[in-house]
Amino acid sequence: MATRQQQSSNYKTIFWVFLLITLIVFAYRWYLFLWKKNVEKNISDIQTEISQAQNNLNSFSDIEWYDKLKYVQQLENDANMMPWSDHIKAIMAIFDDLLAVDNSDTFNIAFSDFEISLESIRLNWYVTNLRILYQWSNWKLWLIQRFEELDFLDDIAIKTYEKSDDDFGYNFTLTANVINNGK
Repeated sequence: MATRQQQSSNYKTIFWVFLLITLIVFAYRWYLFLWKKNVEKNISDIQTEISQAQNNLNSFSDIEWYDKLKYVQQLENDANMMPWSDHIKAIMAIFDDLLAVDNSDTFNIAFSDFEISLESIRLNWYVTNLRILYQWSNWKLWLIQRFEELDFLDDIAIKTYEKSDDDFGYNFTLTANVINNGK
């Protein structure tokens, strides 16, 4: 059996261990309390900054030129980023390629009116004989096939034909989509 002195020593040890554990738990809870307060302060500061930024943004929308600025910004986002000089060069290259399709010396095909953009083309043509459009002529490719060989055109279509006023030929309109800005 343990002596009184040993029992007293055991109680003291248990007391000090219990006191140490209590102090550790108290210090940990105090640390959590301070950490929570710091996080709440940071959240409050960030919410204040967001509120101030939102007020600044709202004040910009009250300025009369803000709508114009937003419209210009939308146009810049939606616009094709190719410079105008490149647009003109690309359109002229498409035009030259289209004119080169008819390489005959007999003027069986005449170009009358056109719209060329980097998205689509619409060409009004006059042809003396519809066979030129769809049949072989003197071992040359027919006109539609020559258009189909142009790698920048897609969805080539001739929707209508009309007898010309002089009764010697036909007027027709060719439409197509331009792929990759005609490159």
